[in-house]
Amino acid sequence: MPEATSLTFSLLPESIRQSSAIGAEVQLPPGMSILDLDKLTENDKDTLRKALFENQVIVIRKQKGIDPTVLPKFAKIFDPNASDIHSAGEKAVSDPKNILSAYKAGRIPKAPQVGIIGSGIFHDYEGLKELEVIHLDHTLFHETPLEQDELDQGFTRPYRWHMDTPFYERLPGEVTILHSIRIPNVPDQKIKFPDGTEKTVGAGATAFFSGARAFALLTPEEQEFALNTTVTYAPQAYEYIRQCKASDDGLTIPTMGREVPVEKLSEWSWDKVAEHPMVWRNPLNPERPFLQVHGCCVYKLTTRDPKTGEVTVMDDVEKVRSVVYNMQKKIYAAENIYPHRWEEGDLVIFHNRGVMHSITGQLSKHKLDEDKRRLLWQCTMTSMEPPKAFRSYEGVNETGYVRV
Repeated sequence: MPEATSLTFSLLPESIRQSSAIGAEVQLPPGMSILDLDKLTENDKDTLRKALFENQVIVIRKQKGIDPTVLPKFAKIFDPNASDIHSAGEKAVSDPKNILSAYKAGRIPKAPQVGIIGSGIFHDYEGLKELEVIHLDHTLFHETPLEQDELDQGFTRPYRWHMDTPFYERLPGEVTILHSIRIPNVPDQKIKFPDGTEKTVGAGATAFFSGARAFALLTPEEQEFALNTTVTYAPQAYEYIRQCKASDDGLTIPTMGREVPVEKLSEWSWDKVAEHPMVWRNPLNPERPFLQVHGCCVYKLTTRDPKTGEVTVMDDVEKVRSVVYNMQKKIYAAENIYPHRWEEGDLVIFHNRGVMHSITGQLSKHKLDEDKRRLLWQCTMTSMEPPKAFRSYEGVNETGYVRV
């Protein structure tokens, strides 16, 4: 007889999910206050996978006290092919040529797959004598910074929508796990959308949108184009765009000219440059297409007509960004965005190959205030399996890297 499951989940309220197709809360088995992987049944694990891959973001509340070494093991429930290496590499990014170094993210020594992010200075934390993490200011990210009166009114923006992957040498992980240790005591903030709608979010909220919802919003012609297109990302992508500023919605880079010339990037080779289908399959729902593209790092689009075999290559970066942006901007509406309102102890698991996510929040001016500091753990491990193309045939590359 199959082993009964005692772990359950429920969808987040409709008032929170709206049209995002995102969000569920997991209830651990009775008597299990802190996640204990050894006590989960196989049916419990199946329920966890169902909760995540159907809803893309799940949360387990009140997990403060969980050991960081549990997180990499937990990630393998959702991706058995995950490596034991953080997707950003064995050590935190510190090269100033890479824009990711600006966060000053740390790593937990006894669990190097777990990064530390947030805002503030911490002493003697998890084996680290001194740690300073930075929640970057919006002025670093946006072509048009928020006006002072907007800041005074508590407005924020998504900084840059992305998935967790370096787009070079390592493949994107299936999942990312975030664990909230400290929540800043800062008033709620607001995001304003192009139609004038305002959405109230918790200070420092992590925002998400679903690739499945993004695909559903495309016209039939756009869907057909996306299904037949492979995206090549920029070599050393985060070094290439380190001086670039994003659009107000964080979906693209609206102005050309600040990119680091390819010949001036750190050493690279084409066979390590990321190249992925534009539309990906969901592991649990393989017939549900996900538009999964990092609009700020795109470099080239290769489209193959499935009837004639004719191949069209678009390698004008400005045009590539415009094409991708015109597809993705349809998702950017209040009802399609899920901003997770952090509570201390939250364990959030998101489908890194099914959603795009972004930091929000103006917190930098509070970094030295004891009660306004922010601290999270982040575990995302590179996968050993490339993303699965929704439509697979010769010419749609599933290797994960540019063919040479």
